[in-house]
Amino acid sequence: MSCKKQKKWVRRRHRAVFAVFRGIFGMHTKIRYNFKAVKTKLKPPFLLMSNHVTTFDPIFASLSFKCPIYWCASDDIFNIPVASGLLRHLVAPIPISKSSLDMQAIRDCIRVLKEGGAVGIFPEGNRTLTGKQWHMTEAVAKFVKLSRVPLVLYNIEGGYGSDPRWGVAKRKGKMRGYVKRVVQPDEYANMSNEELFKLICDTLTVYDVDSGVKFASKKRAENIERVLYMCPHCGKISAIKSHKAEFKCGACGKQWQFGQDLHIYGDDRFGEIADWYNWEKEQLHSLIEKTDGAILQDDGIEFFESIRFKHKRKLDGNRVTADADGITVSTEKNSKTFCWRDIEGLAIVQRDRVDFYYDGKTYQIRGDKRFCPLKYLDLYERVKL
Repeated sequence: MSCKKQKKWVRRRHRAVFAVFRGIFGMHTKIRYNFKAVKTKLKPPFLLMSNHVTTFDPIFASLSFKCPIYWCASDDIFNIPVASGLLRHLVAPIPISKSSLDMQAIRDCIRVLKEGGAVGIFPEGNRTLTGKQWHMTEAVAKFVKLSRVPLVLYNIEGGYGSDPRWGVAKRKGKMRGYVKRVVQPDEYANMSNEELFKLICDTLTVYDVDSGVKFASKKRAENIERVLYMCPHCGKISAIKSHKAEFKCGACGKQWQFGQDLHIYGDDRFGEIADWYNWEKEQLHSLIEKTDGAILQDDGIEFFESIRFKHKRKLDGNRVTADADGITVSTEKNSKTFCWRDIEGLAIVQRDRVDFYYDGKTYQIRGDKRFCPLKYLDLYERVKL
């Protein structure tokens, strides 16, 4: 019985596409973001890991290399009609599910490396919402050892200041991308997983708040409620509203400003988004024991089933609530509850969406432009501990 030969992932056309891409986007990123890519002569195969701060990080990082980079990309981009097919043909990204352990994605990465390609990964999995490094797991160190190729650690500076994930407007500042360190296989082979993981975390740490660089925009605080979802003065959830460079709590009236230096002004408790977020996360966790009923609620949402390489299927649902037991999507007539214990993974997608993996299917909750998916992730992670 004959088996059909598997087509190669790494194709000659990708090199030509990336050559054109570098010329076009190199100029665009310089003009739009004041971005400088420090060039390198590294040749594949290698495994590239970078900190993750903007939507266009794969573009920024790729500009430093002459070879194509095969980036791991969220399932969500593979559900776009026509565009996703064109994307797969031209640059062949590696599909990965953010909301669950994706063994197929791991196999695809190893396949690309064996074919002599370079694989790009953001080990944080999600763009940072606070400017500080997002959560990573030790599994990234295990994957590096499995790859048996050079590990290239890349830094993107100024990305959070220029285009924070929660924001709506680009800011004028400066950005830079460069290879911070290359770790050869014979070097990391002698490290424990813990040592290698620490090296990855330390090398990929970039915090723009401490840089001293200013990022100018008249709308620099808009949609900050995507990350600051709880008022530190009255404790109300989802009451903060932003406008231009200011934001306020609609429940108690407290006001703040967000500076060009990425600091918060008008509060004697929190001068940085990261500090405020750490506080509200702990407060949200404490509500699990104190609150009998819904802890979180949002109206005006849309609910979908996400199927890889196909259209999203719209499902009934315009309200989402969450309590200590699970997350419920409902309409005026019907509701469906997904228990936390049965949800295998939950992740933030883009700026305003939550994906969760349940009973072999991926579901997506999509809110309006001010919707905060982060609070649902925080509640889920606490309950699943």
